[in-house]
Amino acid sequence: MARSIRTMAVLASLLALLSSFTYNIAITRKIPTAGLGLLSLLNATIAFSTLPTALISFAYPRLTARDNGLNIVAAINVSSIFYLITFILTIAYLASVWSKMGPYAWLVLIIAVLSEITSYLQSITNSILMVKDRSRFVVTSIIQSVTKFIAIPVIMALGWTIEVILWSTFFIVFIPSLYAFIYSLRYNIHVHNTHRYLREVLSASWVPLMGYAINSFRSLDAMFIGIFGYAQLGIWYVIFILSKPFGYSGTLINVTYGELLERGRLSIIYRDLLILLLITTYVALALSFFPGIYINLVRPSLRSEINLLVLPVILLAVNSVLGNVNQFISNVMQGVDKRDIQDTREIRPSVYLRSLILHTHLAELIFTVVYLSTMIPLILLFRGGLGFTYYAVIGALVSSLFANTAALGGFRFVKLGSLKSVLNGRALVLDYALPSLLSIAVLALIVHVVRFTLYPSIIISLIQVVVVSLMALIIYFGIAMAMSGGNVRNIVMILIRRIINVITASQP
Repeated sequence: MARSIRTMAVLASLLALLSSFTYNIAITRKIPTAGLGLLSLLNATIAFSTLPTALISFAYPRLTARDNGLNIVAAINVSSIFYLITFILTIAYLASVWSKMGPYAWLVLIIAVLSEITSYLQSITNSILMVKDRSRFVVTSIIQSVTKFIAIPVIMALGWTIEVILWSTFFIVFIPSLYAFIYSLRYNIHVHNTHRYLREVLSASWVPLMGYAINSFRSLDAMFIGIFGYAQLGIWYVIFILSKPFGYSGTLINVTYGELLERGRLSIIYRDLLILLLITTYVALALSFFPGIYINLVRPSLRSEINLLVLPVILLAVNSVLGNVNQFISNVMQGVDKRDIQDTREIRPSVYLRSLILHTHLAELIFTVVYLSTMIPLILLFRGGLGFTYYAVIGALVSSLFANTAALGGFRFVKLGSLKSVLNGRALVLDYALPSLLSIAVLALIVHVVRFTLYPSIIISLIQVVVVSLMALIIYFGIAMAMSGGNVRNIVMILIRRIINVITASQP
């Protein structure tokens, strides 16, 4: 059953990759740059204002694992209290750019508020399903991907207006959240009440406040870019769209976390890490070696500026690989250390002292501090001393690279202790490091020989993306399977067999 869920998670992740890229490509090709700026502000507002959800997203999965379910009514009551903070933060954030949004200001505010309410609902349903029903958790991701596909013809029929596109961002999140909520009701329990949950969330809150909650301040990057280079917000949104394929990892990472919380099987860690690394690196290689083809698909009007965007795309790819590994190790550390839920006693603040849970959130704090403290100096450096055209975008990406390195290498990895052996560094050299280096060398030779002429046609652009994606896929996984000691081959063969079983089982 665990293997089936993991296979579903990988397939759901790949579907999420495809749907996100397709949906966002359709949007970025159709709406003006000003519309992309509004989307950037909407996303940044939601990311900043949902800071309190980090507290309940940390506590609820652990309470679910401890109590074998969650009192949903009590969880909603507690979430409603924290939502008041979110509403105030939303007003404050949008007030700083209200005049620049023009006639769309109220619309952005309404959609932001509704999306944030949905985020609170997701915090409850995801917490329950990732622990108690991981197959439904994966299905929720699949429904979200399907909703994105359906949204495209709906937007097309309604004329590609900015209003319709903004509303679509809400419904894409709301529909799967409703499905998840319906199935979460199966695991509703009546032990503990609102007061007990509130005390436990508050007792645990000091840990995620230093980590995941403070992450919300990273969305200030859009504000910094807006202040020092407002015209680059559209480019920043293009970079955001190109990062979407890396978001596939969330489903697999959460499946690992839920399984560790419920069962504590350390044997799954290396396998899941290897799957994460292989798919993330494949996406990074395809994007880094063929940036022009992906940029042309997303925003054909930028064809003349592709050379200026190569460095930002490479920085994005490196950051995405490091960021996914960072998140995976964070969830492993929190899934392995269960000192707060080992019995049914109420969670107390002191239980997290000297814990892996505390340390992984301190690493998130370090990331945020480094990211925000270095961004403005780097933006000014790239604007003045080095004179880059997209100085604000590059400055933000380089500061993110510094932050990822500080959190992963300098602050998180050193505290893994015995988990280092579980991650199996020696096997990773043969299964991942060497195949990746050889693939880089092979792809570097290919790009010197193969040349693509870029066209505005979306059909031709899609064909080119498919060609280079398959090329990178065959080269990378072919080399990995040939060089691996058997781990990569086993993973690939298991996935292929289970996909075939799913297809054949559906035949009459």
